[in-house]
Amino acid sequence: MAHVPKSTLPLLGNMLDMSTNMPRFHDWISEYRGSCCPLRNCLRTFLKTQADNFLRGPVSHHQAYDVFGNGLSISDGDAWFYQRKTASHLFSMQIMKTVMEDSVREKLDVFLDVLGKYAARGKPFGIKKWLSHFTMDVFSKIGFGVELDTLKNTFDQEGDHEFLEAFNVASVAFGVRIQTPTWLWELKKFLNVGWEKIIMDNCKKFHDFIDSFVLKAMVERGQNKVARDLISLFLDSSIDTSELQIEEDEATIMRDMVTTFIFAGKDSSAHSLGWFIVNMNRYPEILRKIREEIKEKLPGLLTGEIQVPTAAQLQELVYLEAVIRENIRLHPSTGFIMRQATEATTLVDGTFVDKEVSVLLPSYANARNPRTWGEDASEFKPERFIDADTGKIRNFSPFVFSSFGSGPHICLGMKLALMEVKLTLATLLSKFDFKTVEDPWQMTYDFSLTIPVKRPMEVEVTPLVTPYADSA
Repeated sequence: MAHVPKSTLPLLGNMLDMSTNMPRFHDWISEYRGSCCPLRNCLRTFLKTQADNFLRGPVSHHQAYDVFGNGLSISDGDAWFYQRKTASHLFSMQIMKTVMEDSVREKLDVFLDVLGKYAARGKPFGIKKWLSHFTMDVFSKIGFGVELDTLKNTFDQEGDHEFLEAFNVASVAFGVRIQTPTWLWELKKFLNVGWEKIIMDNCKKFHDFIDSFVLKAMVERGQNKVARDLISLFLDSSIDTSELQIEEDEATIMRDMVTTFIFAGKDSSAHSLGWFIVNMNRYPEILRKIREEIKEKLPGLLTGEIQVPTAAQLQELVYLEAVIRENIRLHPSTGFIMRQATEATTLVDGTFVDKEVSVLLPSYANARNPRTWGEDASEFKPERFIDADTGKIRNFSPFVFSSFGSGPHICLGMKLALMEVKLTLATLLSKFDFKTVEDPWQMTYDFSLTIPVKRPMEVEVTPLVTPYADSA
């Protein structure tokens, strides 16, 4: 391909570059401006106009199969089409929106109690763990209707719920796998050693856990129970598969779908909340404006009259949503998207991409690209998401605001995810103040599947309203 870095080596390619820059991989990609074509055009080409020529491909599928099976995030062809059609149907149902809102509100009540206890202690604590517990409790309730209660049951305990621990460990191990040459991780898997033993052991644990609830739901099918989770809603759906080549049985499809749902929702939401806290420590003036908007539009949140707002009440908080979108723009749930050419293709700028070449589409870099967002692309400016004439949220093309993906693979749960994060932040920021122990400008990310804040993220929590102020 054209425009390759000058440091590209014969045979090794950019392996040494990647190894050297791994701790700051996403920023390294952002600083390199020699993209094959203007990034917005690249996204549109790879993910829409020529999407059939650029699939996830066998390499990505082989890497991820042990974790996701044939789940939506790694499948192509009929398997992808069936799950996409099913998920699209489920996410459009009013019951799904109701279940999401009810679950978030219920778990927020518990989270507030946890934060109140830490505020009473008056000592810093690692909030990243608790954000992960909160989102796991929410998404496991939505995914398969189970109360993990990791928020309730792990306070003052060292260990985690077995499912949460297996899930987190498998995620870390998978992050190691994707950074390891294929021949090496395959050998370790064959020998059942190192990180490959860890990933297989923990995948079995959380797969078995999900399988048990899938089988339970299948046994209870037809008992006239109201579907209140993803598995039950899936069983109640009637998507025609007669013209599709679907190899997996119904139970396996559901297991893979729920696994993908939790992976896509739990960490991305937790990390987004984490970066929001970091950015509010970097930009206290923006936090002040958020609280002013809450005071004007929903004063009951600040006085304690409203514990957790409803989704309808959230519509009043336009500035908060703009800040959330700006936070997600600069800190997307995944730093890049991988695609593999299924056939030789010439791009819109004349660049030739040979068959089986892998292409990296950097969401993190796209957010910082002046050709996409203007000269202030790297600045945290929520106002870019507010229409100056109407005062309402300004929507951008998904090929510009690409944090939720683009084209046929755009995130189906985008609206629900925004609702969850907005509901959570409106509640937390009106009840507590969060101050990072570490200088927020020195805080950075870990390289992984998602982009989490590095280290435990120690914070000091100060209550703003009763009863939390009284308990402190």
